[in-house]
Amino acid sequence: MVCEHCGNLVRDDAMVCDQCGAQIRTAQRGEGVAGRRQGRAERPRQEYVGSMVFQEETPMPDAVLTSQRRPRSEGAGKPDSHRGTPPPPTGGQEIKHRNRERARAKRRMMVNWAMVGAVSICVVILLAIGAFAFLKLTDPGQLILARMGKDANATALWTYGQELLDQGYVDRSVSTFELAYEKEPEREDIYDRLQQLADAYEAAGRNGDAERIYTLLYSEIEPENPVAYRAVVRMMENQNRMLELSAFLKLAFEKTGDVSFRRQREDMLPSIPTTDVEAGSLLRERDVTLSSKEDYDIYYLLGQEGVLPEDGTLYTEPIHLGEGTHILRAVAVSSELISDELNVQYTINLPVPNSPLSSLAPGPYERRQRIWLRYVESDEEKSADDPRQKDITIYYTIDGQTPTSNSPIYTGEPFYLPGGKSVILKAVAVNGYGKVSNVMERQYQINIPFKLYFNNSDEFSEFTLMTTTRDAFVKKYGQPIEEVEIEDANVPGNAVKLNYSWGEARFQMTEKGYTIYSIETTSTSMVGPRKTKVGMKETEITEKYRDMGQTYDQNGDRSLYYDESQGYGKLYHLDNVNDRIDYVYYRTDTGIVTLSFHLENHTVTKMELKCTYPIANIQ
Repeated sequence: MVCEHCGNLVRDDAMVCDQCGAQIRTAQRGEGVAGRRQGRAERPRQEYVGSMVFQEETPMPDAVLTSQRRPRSEGAGKPDSHRGTPPPPTGGQEIKHRNRERARAKRRMMVNWAMVGAVSICVVILLAIGAFAFLKLTDPGQLILARMGKDANATALWTYGQELLDQGYVDRSVSTFELAYEKEPEREDIYDRLQQLADAYEAAGRNGDAERIYTLLYSEIEPENPVAYRAVVRMMENQNRMLELSAFLKLAFEKTGDVSFRRQREDMLPSIPTTDVEAGSLLRERDVTLSSKEDYDIYYLLGQEGVLPEDGTLYTEPIHLGEGTHILRAVAVSSELISDELNVQYTINLPVPNSPLSSLAPGPYERRQRIWLRYVESDEEKSADDPRQKDITIYYTIDGQTPTSNSPIYTGEPFYLPGGKSVILKAVAVNGYGKVSNVMERQYQINIPFKLYFNNSDEFSEFTLMTTTRDAFVKKYGQPIEEVEIEDANVPGNAVKLNYSWGEARFQMTEKGYTIYSIETTSTSMVGPRKTKVGMKETEITEKYRDMGQTYDQNGDRSLYYDESQGYGKLYHLDNVNDRIDYVYYRTDTGIVTLSFHLENHTVTKMELKCTYPIANIQ
């Protein structure tokens, strides 16, 4: 049934309206099914649209229509005798009923505009909040802001910048990418994003900025990713920067391991120069030849120092390598392109010959002994085809010194050993490369008479070195022609020189006064050590001192004897006319005493005796 207060449908048995809470009248409840059962007429059906109620006009029953059309003379006003059937409403009642229903519908059709306004405002606010959240919190919303030129996040700017680039708005795309990078310079996909910026720079003709971005990508962000390297390779090729490109391709291969970079570089550059001598250890000197596959110019260096080709030497002829370790570096040059560097190392270890052999076993002998030397080739030397390796020279000494390349050469002829308690034979073998063998050393004792070395007992007959004073010397030899003070670096302290017609005498200041330390004379009347004099022959001098009998060396000199601790004697060949014999002994006070005989045509023209001190000891 219908509530008469609010017009809403309620249950037929309801006591209170569910919508407005008004009490349902009994009569109203009777209008339902129960009323129909009692013969009451059913109320017209109502239709509801929103809060408005429209009552359907119920057609009148045929019986009612008949009774209304029936003339009043035919029982008008008489009640219907049919039980349970209500009397038909009169015309005035029907009009009142309809007016009442219309009034109710009109009241129901009135709008509460205040409520509508409040609801509308709430809806607008909710829509605004939703739109704000959409724009600020979602990627599509941020992209909309970016398109509108409003503040947006980096992701939206990168996307919008790509849209601009695709549409041909290059400058706007660049500025959008730059803003995006500035907003978020560190992000997981920054490598890909910066590629977008580099592409935009290239599209804008800003190649320098593009290469700067690519350099950042491969040098700092992802050094092993080949993408940025390929972009730079492309740019260098387009700009014909071939020299830079060769170095960059090498870097790209080293960093990424991508063999395509190496192959491209190999196809572009000249071939590496080659040599005709394999690197490694060699047993003889070699001439190394360099060649270029394309017949380009070759520049080379020996050693690690220097930069090729700038510091190199243009190759024009074979490179000679002697003994030692050699690092050969070379490049081939074509226009501005330079090949990779040839870098080979050679170690030339020239063969060392065997030591010579002696024909006389070491030991004591009672008479002079004749001796031979010989050389025996090693198996390697026998099989070698190198003539310089087989070219053997033997140098020997019997004066006690170690042989050198200036010592006497053994010619194959025998020689005699001199007398002495300790005669030492030494010999070495030297091949054509100058390689020296170990020293062969043999010690002999030849029990025959021999002379003594020059020593501290050997003095002039009239005075003693380092003992005779100036006054005593002048008393013996008279006043000098001239006396002068001198500075002599060979002796400590002050010194004076006395000049005579026959020569000079020098004296140094000591505790005893001025003492003689040097004498030079051409006088034939002055007697030197062991009764030697000016005017004697060379052989007369050498016979008075030890002579080991050693032959002349390569300079034409002859060693008379040599003792490392006591001294030595030697004949010096000065020129075709002049020679000199020196006898030396070492004093216990570190002084060195030298007796010299100056010879002209093998005859003594002057004698000298002097004592000197090493500079270190003087100081």
